[in-house]
Amino acid sequence: MKHRTWSAGSNTTGFTLLELLVVLTIATLALTVALPRFAALLPGAELKSYSRQTAALLRLARSQAIATGNIVLLTLNSEQRQTQLAEQIHAWPDGVTLTLSGTGKPQRPDAPAELTFYPDGTSSGATLLVAGEHLRYRIQVDWLTGRVYFDD
Repeated sequence: MKHRTWSAGSNTTGFTLLELLVVLTIATLALTVALPRFAALLPGAELKSYSRQTAALLRLARSQAIATGNIVLLTLNSEQRQTQLAEQIHAWPDGVTLTLSGTGKPQRPDAPAELTFYPDGTSSGATLLVAGEHLRYRIQVDWLTGRVYFDD
């Protein structure tokens, strides 16, 4: 029975650094071309992403109210198709509508809808409906705790 031993000087097979770099470059180029086409195959992916961003914006408003000790307003302007938090203005994507209901205070039809966050963490409470062509997502803001819930 023969035993083979490995030594540092023996020839071994493997890949060179140049070969690995070429393969990684080709794979990166292929993904760059394929990913945008793949995203187009997933209807509603953009709407879901925007809905999650909107929920994050609501959480930010609540955090700002608690951190600063001031009332923070988040305004939804359907006419201009934008959401405003302090000086930050966020435009709505094409084909997306946002509807705010259940805020606990009367909303004039011609005025932008407002959601209020208070320094103690509470809010005016509301349900925000983010709707696209075929899908819609609901974001709920609890009035008592101010917590934001995103329904997948």
